[in-house]
Amino acid sequence: MKEIDLQPVYEYIEKERVQLIEIKIKKINQLFNSFDPSPFLEKDLDDDAFEYIVSSVEEHSLKTKQKIVIHLPKKELKKISEQEIRNAIHHHFNYRKKLAEKNIRHKIREGQLSFIIGITFLTSCLIISRLISKNYDTLLSNILVEGLIISGWVAMWKPISNVLYDWWPISKQKKIYEKISNMEITFKEY
Repeated sequence: MKEIDLQPVYEYIEKERVQLIEIKIKKINQLFNSFDPSPFLEKDLDDDAFEYIVSSVEEHSLKTKQKIVIHLPKKELKKISEQEIRNAIHHHFNYRKKLAEKNIRHKIREGQLSFIIGITFLTSCLIISRLISKNYDTLLSNILVEGLIISGWVAMWKPISNVLYDWWPISKQKKIYEKISNMEITFKEY
């Protein structure tokens, strides 16, 4: 069982005007996914460590200056290359940022395609409803006309939702990952 202290311990250093994200671990391997055989620079972060860092950043404004402080026993601190660990953490979040950028591009393409499909369907529904209303004036034809108009606008829901709402959370994640990928990381012994 891993012993990783991920309790939100925030310290604000007034002199530096920086919020600390503190992680206390017994071994540096606790920070990384134990099933990932890659060397440190390419290793995935442990899910708990990843979530802790991201949620710590999310609790504050993106403008708040923050830095990560990793607390390790003196013996463990001597075994590691601090720069290699910094690079691995930055690399991981830079990779996540690139995935978010790719996801945003995918959402934009998906939105464009769904807009073309939606507008084509809406136009078809409006044309057909116009033809029906010109040639027929019965209760059934009026119901059909209204149904076509509603169906056409319902088809526009996905493209409108995509443009207005779907990409915002991904964009926010991208900004968080970008911030962390450039964040200062220091080490302290305990």
